[in-house]
Amino acid sequence: MKTSAGQRCRRLRERLSRFVDGEVTAAERRAIATHLGHCPCCQATAEGLRHTVEACREAGAARLPAAVKSRARARITSLLAAEQVRSRRT
Repeated sequence: MKTSAGQRCRRLRERLSRFVDGEVTAAERRAIATHLGHCPCCQATAEGLRHTVEACREAGAARLPAAVKSRARARITSLLAAEQVRSRRT
């Protein structure tokens, strides 16, 4: 049974995240790279995913300013204290 181009693209997209993360076998990597070389739509999807992953990694690596951390800690402490007071009343 022969698969259509649409079916091949759909199957590729299911593996694209693993491909971008380098979590596919060498054979899968070659097959996906070959497909991307012939399919502009899938290539654009892969590039978009790469940019998104890179942006997320960069955002996750950013450090919060000390003032923001301090305010967050103070707010968490305040919320926990308020919850303890409510728990004692019930």
